[in-house]
Amino acid sequence: MKSGTLSRKGIGAVPLILMLVVVFAGALFLYRNWQAGTEAKKATPWPASGVPAGAPGSRTAPPFSLPDSNGNLYPSSRFAGKPTVINFFATWCPPCREEIPGFVEVYNKHKEKGFELIGISLDTDTRENLPGFLMSNKIGYTILFGDLATARAYGGVSSIPTTFFVGKDGEIKNVHVGYIDKDAFDKEVEKLL
Repeated sequence: MKSGTLSRKGIGAVPLILMLVVVFAGALFLYRNWQAGTEAKKATPWPASGVPAGAPGSRTAPPFSLPDSNGNLYPSSRFAGKPTVINFFATWCPPCREEIPGFVEVYNKHKEKGFELIGISLDTDTRENLPGFLMSNKIGYTILFGDLATARAYGGVSSIPTTFFVGKDGEIKNVHVGYIDKDAFDKEVEKLL
């Protein structure tokens, strides 16, 4: 009788082991899918240097129509045919503030060649600070108030500053995420001229 009792215990352990194997395999499957999703989110539509991932050349800059600090609407068509840089920033962002003096210098150096620089402010709670910010930083280039739709159109801008370098043909030639110093910025602008 004891051998029958042992064999029933042995049989009872098999389903438990099978259940543990199934649970472990399911957990491993879920982890791998989660990891693949995380890697896909890390991939940006435009690498820090180069053209959009998977594109044979470059990508046309999405159109927009955004207001300036006075409420005037500026359509992106106003910059068509010109070498243009579009910089997503916010006044509260330290690296954004650090790169602005270099942007001002480079803009002033190349504006006579038709170069356009558009700052798209993603400020929300601090929008009222923008006019004073523009004056104190002597910003002479176009600053517009951005919105979620425009940020999404440009690949879901999730980090600021993010800077798009757009050629005369309207194609995005390069994207830089994060702070860019004056010299590196100037080199990228010169490629557009």
